[in-house]
Formats: sequence, C-alpha cells, structure tokens
Amino acid sequence: MEALVAKGIVKKFPGVLALNNVDFCLKRGEVHALIGENGAGKSTLIKIFSGVYQPDDGEIIFLGKKAVFHSPTDALNKGVVTVHQELNLFENLTVGENIFVGGYKRLFLSKRELIKKAQEMIDNLEFPLDASKEVRLLSASEKQLVLIAKALIKQANVLILDEPTAAISEHEAQRLFSIIREIKKKDVSVIFISHRLDEIYEIADSVTILRDGNLITSGKISDFSKDDIVKHMVGREITDMYPKYNIVAERDTIFRVSGLRIKNLPGTINFDVRKGEIFGITGLVGSGANMIPLALYGAVRAEWQSLELLGNKINKIPSTKFALKNGITIVPEDRKLMGLFMNLDVRKNICVQNLKEVSKFSVLNWKKINEETFLYVKRFSIKTPSVKQLVKNLSGGNQQKVVLSKVLRSKPRIVFFVEPTRGIDVGAKVDIYKLVNELANQGIGVVFVSTELPEIVKLCDRVLVMHRGYQAGILEKSEISQQNIMKLATGG
Repeated sequence: MEALVAKGIVKKFPGVLALNNVDFCLKRGEVHALIGENGAGKSTLIKIFSGVYQPDDGEIIFLGKKAVFHSPTDALNKGVVTVHQELNLFENLTVGENIFVGGYKRLFLSKRELIKKAQEMIDNLEFPLDASKEVRLLSASEKQLVLIAKALIKQANVLILDEPTAAISEHEAQRLFSIIREIKKKDVSVIFISHRLDEIYEIADSVTILRDGNLITSGKISDFSKDDIVKHMVGREITDMYPKYNIVAERDTIFRVSGLRIKNLPGTINFDVRKGEIFGITGLVGSGANMIPLALYGAVRAEWQSLELLGNKINKIPSTKFALKNGITIVPEDRKLMGLFMNLDVRKNICVQNLKEVSKFSVLNWKKINEETFLYVKRFSIKTPSVKQLVKNLSGGNQQKVVLSKVLRSKPRIVFFVEPTRGIDVGAKVDIYKLVNELANQGIGVVFVSTELPEIVKLCDRVLVMHRGYQAGILEKSEISQQNIMKLATGG
C-alpha cells in the first residue's frame, strides 16, 4: 500500500516554475531518496508534503485518501513529521525543551523532569548532547542532532529527512540509519534527501530524481548506477568528483599560529598554511574543529603566543571587522546565521563587505553594483530569476554560492572554508573544489574544515585532526587516509 502519492504537482513562485507536473509515490515501510541539484524542486515538494506550501495544481493521496495539508501543524497532526534543512530551534531554550516542544504539556511536567526524559532519549540515540544546555551555545552540527531527536519522538506515518546527515559525523549518521531501519519495520515510510550518494545506496530502497522542477526518473535504487544518478541529476557526466591541481610551495608559509587557546577548548593548537596548499581541519562533532576558524576570524574569544599572516605579526583579532580588514575571511558553517542577510537581495549580499568600491561620497553606484553582481552570478551559475531576488528565496546551494561571491569580492589573503559543501548538490560541490584549487594556486591561504572525510582525504595536502578540544595530530600527505583520521579523531 502507498503511504503518500503526489500526482501532477505544480508550484509557481514569482518568475519561477518550481515544480512542473511532478509525480511521486512513497510506499509503506520504504525509504525513498529524493535527489537533485540545488534548485531542482526537492525542498518545494517536501514543503508541500509538510504543509508549508500548497500546490497550485495536482493532488495528494495520503494513506489511501485525498488530502490537503493546510499548515505544518495540520501535516504533523496527520502523521507527517519533517526535519527541515534549516535549523529552526528556540535558541534560548534548552536542548530538552526544544526536543519536547509540542510533545509534552509543561503544566504536567517540570523542567527538571523534562530534561531528565530528554537526556534518557538522547542517551538511547547515542547522540553527544547535554539536554540541559541552551541551544544558542551549540554548534550547527549539534543543532542538527537536536532536530533529529525532536522528530523521532513524534508518532509518524511519514518521516521526511532533509539533509539530516549534512552536519553530523559518521558515527551519528550510522546511528540514524540504524533507527531508520528499526522504524521501517513498524511500517513508517521515510523520504530521505541527501547529496551523499554513498548514503543513498546504503539506506534507500527507491529513488526519485528531479531537475529544474521536472521529474527526470524514478525507480528502485538497485536499477541505477552512481554514474546514472549523477548524469540524471546534473544533465551531464562528471568524470572527476574531487579535482585537484594545486601546487604546494613547501618553503613559503602564508599563515602560522602557535599556542592558540580558544575559549571553552582545553587544548593548545599549532599549525601553519603554505603557499599553494589546501590545509584541512577535521574531527568528530564536538571536537572543536569548527571553533578554530571562528577564533581566528574574531568571532570567538581566543589568544595565542604568536600569529603571522604573510610575515606580518597580529597580536589580537578584536572583531570580525578587524579580521576582514587584514584579509582574514570565512565561509561559515551556518550560512544563514553568519554568512547572509536573508532579507536582502543578491546584490546587497554580494557587495556588502566592501561598499567603498561601488560608491562615491557615500552614494551607491547601482550600475556598478549590478555589473559586479552579474559577474559573480555568471561565475558561480547562481540560479536566481533576478539579482534583486531576496536571498531567503534561493535554494540552499545557491545561497552558498552567494556567500562564496561575497567572500571572494573582499579580496582575502586567507579563507577558512567551514563545511562549504554541506547540503549542496554534486555539481556545485565540484565547482567549490575547483575554486579551492584556484585560490590556493593564486597564493591565497586555504583552510578547508570538514567532517566529510572523502573530501578531506582527496583534496587536502595536510590535515589537522581534533579530538575533544585537543589537537590530536597533523597528518602529512602520505599519511592521509580515513583510517588514520578516525584513529586520531577517536583518541586512538
């Protein structure tokens, strides 16, 4: 029996046909992968299933009956539970309170009891979370775990997971897959969205591929090779998933820090970045790897014995403004919180960090702003109906491309890429890998921070591995492998 069937779904936005006569069929007790490039229509379709949007045409059959999901609450009450890619949590509430919001009445459950119950559930899931900690103090990856835990307490007929593993470690991902296999046995159906093809083959039974709002193909996952899926997704063959052509100058050091101590991390960190090098930083969720770029960008309190950028000593970085002025910039882990002004348009986001070049006597030159914006839209193939489009209306991958445009326009001397390929499609990932190579060859310092080990192994020339707030070691090129990284990351 089918759990959820969509027939001829059409959804239009101003200037955009997001879904064009799309069909979808989810069977009871199956995991159905929904994949495609950013802007393909995946998020729009699941937002229709979860009541955020209503279709302009077409119909939905839910558990054998025609259905309309009027709101997210309506969909939830009918048994459609969604973990969106966006980190929608109450920042000033604890982890426990966020998990049980809407699930328990506070009138009958004290805060202490609520947190205790939440901690028991977190421990059963084997997630590294403290139920009593406020969400605002968590990293993006820890927030993702909170969202997953929150969804799993609901009694779902259909569970929709939008990039659930994009921000979590391999261990948490495997634990999530075990849970999915368990709930499948209870006839729960899962729509699984991911850009990681290995995960799709590991967990999915069926697959549906969208491109530019159109249904391209659908069927059993076993009927498709990885090359087939990539070709259907991007409309072309990709022969090299991890392009690497940077040339390292062993003796030329761009950046060096020693005795780095970061607030709330116990260890001391030392590393340098060489000209032409792609320097990697990795570790498990909560290891502190993602704190290093924030500290060196002035977003987190830190101190050091010495820090040099292109031979110039820097005693302190009091603010992100100071960092930018000195050529230190970041592609942040949470693009919506740190990377973008969501209610501003594409032009303003790209040009905001350096307005002097597009203004005179404090008056903005909109002709020049438009010209520069068009150049970056073309360079990164940003899919937008207009440069005046609000960034919040773009897909996640196109939002990331806007962040990259803004960062490059600031003329950086060193760039910290923090999970830059999280939640974006295969084609966009390859474009980012190429960009990283190009920047390294231009003499710009490149630090690539990621929990996705295949890209760390394939792209990086040296890798710093973190373990529970300590620097576990630095692997040279000949030593870099997933096994060696995991050995250090787990304290081996």
